[in-house]
Amino acid sequence: MAIGTAATLVLSLIIAVLTLAPLNTDGPHGTDKLYHVLAFASLAFPLPLVRPRLTLWVVLGVVAYGGLIEAVQPLFGRHAEWADVVADSVGAVIGAGAGYLLSRRVSSS
Repeated sequence: MAIGTAATLVLSLIIAVLTLAPLNTDGPHGTDKLYHVLAFASLAFPLPLVRPRLTLWVVLGVVAYGGLIEAVQPLFGRHAEWADVVADSVGAVIGAGAGYLLSRRVSSS
């Protein structure tokens, strides 16, 4: 549990820094949403892996975290986008679901 919690805290700090830093628009069109999905899937993965019963709470918490980041982005010179919250939510479900499924698979072997 400690490793899952530590990984989640480190990832949430990295995501906060990257999503609140000045915007770099050099990437191909649409990559921003892919980055959101990947980042929030990574954030949602560790805890359900070590504590599968927390999966729903992890998804809800990660979605709320994504929404909070979008709400404060204008304070950092960034633009809030509903599409980013949707991408964050998709990532949260994918990551938590993968952690949950992998946890079940490991515990049954």
